[in-house]
Amino acid sequence: MTTTAADHTGRHQHSTAHEQTAPTLVAPALTAPMAPAPMAPAPTRTPGSRLDAAEDFPEDLTALGMADLQVLHSRITRQLDHDYLTDPAGPHPATMDRSVELAAELDARDTA
Repeated sequence: MTTTAADHTGRHQHSTAHEQTAPTLVAPALTAPMAPAPMAPAPTRTPGSRLDAAEDFPEDLTALGMADLQVLHSRITRQLDHDYLTDPAGPHPATMDRSVELAAELDARDTA
């Protein structure tokens, strides 16, 4: 059996007895307003993103893991950038030496 009914647009829908379709009503989802997440304490910035010439530097770079070596290299690189931008005399000689040492250690590990 086939029936015909007009929908809300005036068009006709055809359905058979086996495929009777009723309009589906979907209610908007009710959601509660989200509570603000608890504030985590601000992380301390020790160590900073740069390594000043006065700060400690490991004597044996081979004892460091690769991740620690990369972090140290990043901090020295940021210190060099900072010094070039802020000091007319350029970076501190100790920072320059540290940069060379780190580059040599990273190169050694790349070729190993």
